[in-house]
Amino acid sequence: MPTESARRAGTAILAVTLVCGASACSVIPTGGKSVVAVDNERKGNPLGDPYARVIAMPPKAAWSPEEVVTGFRAAMASPDDPDFQVARQYLTGDFADKWNPRSGVTVYRQGDYEKFAPLREGDKHAQVTLKGTKTAIIDQDGRYRPSGGPLNQPFTLAKEAGGEWRISAAPDGLLLSEADVARGYLPVDLYFLDSHWKGLVVDQVRVPIDPAANFAKTTVERLLRGPSSSLKGSVRSALADTELIDVTTENNRVVVDLTRRVDPDLIDPMSAQLAATLTALTKGGWGFEVKVNGESYYADTPLQIDAQEQSNFDPWTTPDTVTSFYLADGALWLLDKENVGRPVPGRAGQKKNGLTRPAISGQPVQQVAALAQDGKSVSVAPLAAGGEWRVWATGESLIQPSWDRYDTLWTVDRPNDHTSIVTRHDGDNKHRYRVSAPDLETVYVKSLKVARDGVHVAVVVKDGLGEQVHVGTVIGERENTRIANLQTVVDSEGKRTIEDIAWKDGKTLYALTGKSELLEASVTAEPKPLAFDSRIGIESITALDSILLAGAKDDQGNRQVLYWTSTKWEPLVKNETGSTDFTENGPSAPAFPLG
Repeated sequence: MPTESARRAGTAILAVTLVCGASACSVIPTGGKSVVAVDNERKGNPLGDPYARVIAMPPKAAWSPEEVVTGFRAAMASPDDPDFQVARQYLTGDFADKWNPRSGVTVYRQGDYEKFAPLREGDKHAQVTLKGTKTAIIDQDGRYRPSGGPLNQPFTLAKEAGGEWRISAAPDGLLLSEADVARGYLPVDLYFLDSHWKGLVVDQVRVPIDPAANFAKTTVERLLRGPSSSLKGSVRSALADTELIDVTTENNRVVVDLTRRVDPDLIDPMSAQLAATLTALTKGGWGFEVKVNGESYYADTPLQIDAQEQSNFDPWTTPDTVTSFYLADGALWLLDKENVGRPVPGRAGQKKNGLTRPAISGQPVQQVAALAQDGKSVSVAPLAAGGEWRVWATGESLIQPSWDRYDTLWTVDRPNDHTSIVTRHDGDNKHRYRVSAPDLETVYVKSLKVARDGVHVAVVVKDGLGEQVHVGTVIGERENTRIANLQTVVDSEGKRTIEDIAWKDGKTLYALTGKSELLEASVTAEPKPLAFDSRIGIESITALDSILLAGAKDDQGNRQVLYWTSTKWEPLVKNETGSTDFTENGPSAPAFPLG
């Protein structure tokens, strides 16, 4: 499976010219005095996809300060020199001992070099500044975070006794262009387990390419090291007490060879972790097998893992048939396969004045929670015959509730414009726990949605800067629950307002702005706008994997539920005559379970 890094190997890297022929490329520093060979072909294990080899070259004696800096940057970007031995040759002896290349990566889009003053004969020191735009940060544990702002990075150089320029001062960590990262890092979704050992939680990281290992081995090694800092304390791993020997292929299976067996109760979770993490690398067509020290996992039989084991373990990773719900004339309706609706059983399917955006829990006990129109109470009703409404929460100014996969209801009360109190209601509301959320307690929370993995949480916050969307993680349970690791995924640019949010999956969410614009956002990418029709007023959204629904109102105040076709909005709900027209008191506020 060709990776993005291989496909983009023919793209010009910044401040370095990339000259490609039919089967190989050459990286030539700006001065044109040295060639760094690049080979696009990789042979061997079928999981070892082609990658662009960038062979680090040592500095030349006659290089100018700019050429030395360019060569150093090219050497930093070489996967074939994982210990940075060549890169250190560009540094003075003292600085080579101090420089720490493993303290993180700054990703940039380059502009130009800038010299502070022309060099004169006899000068022993020089300074070259790399100018450009920062685009991202990669933490030590591989967490990729978009980051803007100008790049003005000075490099101080000293002329050594032999007359050669060497770098005497530069930042720790790596300074890589976007093209360098595309060639040298593999974007990987690692999967860990929730605190109940029942669900899978994705951790998006960038893994440096190891020329001595296939991508699958590199990925499993990173999985065994544990989650990135954003998920520390939130997830577990069935592979925490073993080490990796190798990842190979045998009889059309990917074979993972470990040093020890896991506890019997953890075999299914371990199998799900491995299948979910490796399926993307194997195009989903390979099965898996786990061995221990080269031998079958069990004494009399191998441990073989189906390619879709993650779906068997956690159905929310690839949801199959899931019912969608919506409001109509003050009651909750569900949609059948023909897109015709019918009222749900129980009181929720009967008209209730003031019923607003519903939140639907998961299986097996399905319930609906709804915020009262005055915002002072949240009521819950089972979706079953005889199911009655019960008030679960009251407050001064509550937000729309959210369910998680553990049948826990989340609410937020705002006693004033500068205070937000997060509460989780367990089970049948016999226990309520205040959630510790220091970053949210002194701001105005407009919305809070827990992702279907039960760990990631999205929050819309209004403060003095405007309205933003943050993504964080849920750590702990019951009275020890807290929300931490908040990161901005949609900022307050242009003083926009955020009217609704909906999780697509465990790593991507949609944000609806006050102008009915839709943004697709995640912690690893800048928000991406979706096309929209300004004639349609979108009021709310819900999503499930590849399906995106919206509650919309036309210019006459008529309503309908729309679905996104990837290019435009289409009406969804049919009435008894098969019409999908907008109507008065028509379908509104669509909702998926745990959406």
